[in-house]
Amino acid sequence: MPPRRSDLLERLRAHGYRPPDYDGGGLVNIAATVLDLCGARRPDDPPPLRGVTPSLLQGVRNVVVVLSDGLGSDQLQRLARNGDVPFLERIMARAARGDAAQLIDATTIFPSTTAAAVTTINTARTPQEHGNIAYFLWLEEFAAVAQMLRWGPAAQRRGSFFDDPKIDPRSYAKVPSIHRAIRDHGGRSYVVEPEIFRNEAMTRMHAAEATYVGYLLASTMGVRVRELLDGRPEDDTPMYIYAYWAGVDTVAHWYGPRGQEHAAEAAGLDRNLERALGDRDPGDTLVILTADHGHATVDPTRLIDLEADTELRSMLRNPIAGEPRLVFLHTDRATEVKEYIEQAYPGTFFLIDREEAIEAGLFGRGDPALARARIGEVLALIGDDRAASVVRVDGQVVRHRGAHGGMTPDEMRIPVLLWRA
Repeated sequence: MPPRRSDLLERLRAHGYRPPDYDGGGLVNIAATVLDLCGARRPDDPPPLRGVTPSLLQGVRNVVVVLSDGLGSDQLQRLARNGDVPFLERIMARAARGDAAQLIDATTIFPSTTAAAVTTINTARTPQEHGNIAYFLWLEEFAAVAQMLRWGPAAQRRGSFFDDPKIDPRSYAKVPSIHRAIRDHGGRSYVVEPEIFRNEAMTRMHAAEATYVGYLLASTMGVRVRELLDGRPEDDTPMYIYAYWAGVDTVAHWYGPRGQEHAAEAAGLDRNLERALGDRDPGDTLVILTADHGHATVDPTRLIDLEADTELRSMLRNPIAGEPRLVFLHTDRATEVKEYIEQAYPGTFFLIDREEAIEAGLFGRGDPALARARIGEVLALIGDDRAASVVRVDGQVVRHRGAHGGMTPDEMRIPVLLWRA
């Protein structure tokens, strides 16, 4: 008899893992809240974020979502305690006393990774529905493992399948964007991101209906947000602004999520937001600061180089893919693969069968056919302070000090800090 849906979730929780919440307490529900406030949420969309104070949602004309890549809940709390983010600390204090602000602890999607999460925030759909499930993903369409942020060959740092002008990236988008829904309902929608992302695959696939507002340096992100808010017409048309900050994730990968580099980058974000929003009294703008995932601290000297494991690779149908903390193994010999991993790496991996993961709803809702093709028959989840090398990029093994993609609370828990401005 196959395991019941709850069995896997109970086993994960018993190991200290934090499964995703797609039913009101997760990243997908933030996107649904945006749709709701813009009058564009449909009956088949996910529910809005659970537990938001009703007064925060009343009379909103502008919704600003600031997504700080890699800024997990615990990271934000540590930064605030240490005095590194004084503006956000003041907003958190407002939230604590119910002064037109609120802090909600939510979960990201699974896997806890940018490619999946950014697609979710732009579509209000779970990874199982939109298909951009992991950073490295086997794509039958190209018979290769792809790096999904640029939809290009994973083993090299540059190049996209969409560099070929005959291939339209929009034809590979499985779900529509929230930007289209907002525009179709008479609203305005803007994406504020680095200028270098303007023509990237993810933008062309999932944000084509938004007005793209690029910035050259991160210090200008808040300037662009302020310009949009100050320049909006005096009408009742809802306006949505999505603004993205990349640096916290970058420093967490290279230096770890607890070091001074991490604190310095977060301080830059804090100052940027203060300049953009700090002098605005509570008004008709709802600001939502959140993240796509958090970071687990990992020891680069304990990296598991699965890509170099020739015996494991000999049992696989396709190359290894997935995340440093969640490995996807495509195999016709699932039992042998699991037995080998347990023997070669005892106590290191939490192994999950593909159908068990889908039945438990780890990847979300909807038709699982695309997920079945892309995630592999065996999933190998990693906890504690270890990560795996799954793809050699330009022949190199990357040894990070911060990682994500797995299901520890550090990776899964994200802050949702809401305030009126």
